[in-house]
Amino acid sequence: MQLTWDPAKREKVLEEHKVDFDKISDVFDDPLALEFVDVEHSSEDEVRFAIIGLTAHYGLIYVVYIAPSDDEIRFITARRAEPLMVKEYDKERSRS
Repeated sequence: MQLTWDPAKREKVLEEHKVDFDKISDVFDDPLALEFVDVEHSSEDEVRFAIIGLTAHYGLIYVVYIAPSDDEIRFITARRAEPLMVKEYDKERSRS
């Protein structure tokens, strides 16, 4: 799986949210991650996905991405998980 992003967007996310796309690929390795379609920001032309999961570098984060092909994931944005996201993640963790 190839992970890609727009370099300018990476810099913007790093500046605004202090999260580097280059250090979050392990979010997809979290077996308890919550993954869903970002209906609000999707369109007919582009389906956006979101995932809330643990990373080694940042802890719990929220990532929005697209899958333009079967072998590519393109990061759109990322930030540390907000309290409501943490609560949802913890609910899922307690079910396991």
